[in-house]
Amino acid sequence: MPHQIRIDPLSCVPVHLECFFRGQQIGMGTGFIVNKHNNNFLVTNWHMVTGRHPDNNQPISNTGAADPDTMGIWYHTTTLGSWTRKNERLIDETTGEKKWIEHSSGNQVDVIALPISQHSDIKTYPLDLSLANTDLIISPSEDVSIIGFPYGIASSGKFPIWKTGNIASEIDLNYENKPVFLIDASTREGMSGAPVIARRKGIRQTSAGWAMGGGDYIRFLGIYSGRIRRDSDIGMVWKPNVINEIIPKESLPL
Repeated sequence: MPHQIRIDPLSCVPVHLECFFRGQQIGMGTGFIVNKHNNNFLVTNWHMVTGRHPDNNQPISNTGAADPDTMGIWYHTTTLGSWTRKNERLIDETTGEKKWIEHSSGNQVDVIALPISQHSDIKTYPLDLSLANTDLIISPSEDVSIIGFPYGIASSGKFPIWKTGNIASEIDLNYENKPVFLIDASTREGMSGAPVIARRKGIRQTSAGWAMGGGDYIRFLGIYSGRIRRDSDIGMVWKPNVINEIIPKESLPL
């Protein structure tokens, strides 16, 4: 009997991203799809679609390359285990306006949502945003997973790599008065925009106390956006509610 390959459903959620300016690749990272108002949106970092530091607006690359005009998104095809890249224009060629949606605080929140086109030859695996409400108490020092593409590397094909880190600050507090908490993890370039989750099996802490039982308990904790300093393993995670604040209540035409 042939061995059946099992794929964790969450391994289908992150997508590998490539940023281009006039056809030349100038960056890479991670994102994931969410579905709101019957439309799909790519969620990733503001610095991914601009190539600029959100704190000073300067180019991230030491080459000075910034302001990509196209985002290449590696989607699963309708056959699991194969992928295809679809390009999304980041700038409207007619108006010159950006196509992504920023937070009302602009680049002070390093997260954006990009409305994406529909294609008949791909299959999307949107992240279930209700996982942010899983009754799972997570405390400092506990482990979390950052699911993305360090250095653009995949585990196989375009399946992501799971990196493990630890909560480094109280989740309910805000780092530098922003909707951010900190993790301690050896993340690398290419993981910007990765979803961060906590997963527990069996014993777990809930709002009602400690609980036992089978099942897989997953809490979506937020969007990874890089380390606070290049020489530090302390990284920032934007809390899930910023997604609801970015995507408007009404659907958007593509």
